[in-house]
Amino acid sequence: MTVTEAKKIGSRQGLLSVIIGLIIAQLIMTGLISSDKEFIKAFFWFTTIDYKLNIFIGAAIMLICGHLYGQIAGTQILIKKRNFILVGFLSGMAVLLTTAFFAGWTGFFQEGLDNIGTNDDPFEDYIFKPLFWVTIFGFIPALLVGIWFGAQIKRKARINI
Repeated sequence: MTVTEAKKIGSRQGLLSVIIGLIIAQLIMTGLISSDKEFIKAFFWFTTIDYKLNIFIGAAIMLICGHLYGQIAGTQILIKKRNFILVGFLSGMAVLLTTAFFAGWTGFFQEGLDNIGTNDDPFEDYIFKPLFWVTIFGFIPALLVGIWFGAQIKRKARINI
């Protein structure tokens, strides 16, 4: 197993894990909104919001992070023989936190700059609150998908041998 092969396996599994994470996020949002609205409207919640750009940028950042952290995880699990459960979970949390942090800056630059110096705290509203809530709702999915991600990397390496 070469470093290049390990990175390739990690990247593929990272992207697949991000897609699974995005599906889970969609299901969480649908579940939260469906208590107030019918299922179809709840499922298409993203069509009625004002922050579509933030969601799109967040998904793009998440895919990039999945690729990059996946490469790191691939080398950690396959080359350095680190624990796949721990590496998978930490990679999942890294993707989640990095995405939430950088995606929050979209809203900050769109609306928050105008609120600097007022009673509103744009850093809290656009950076820290989203980071907090994404962490709260994303911790368990990141744990589960991260463990699956680490196991898949390890399994794909056995298949390729």
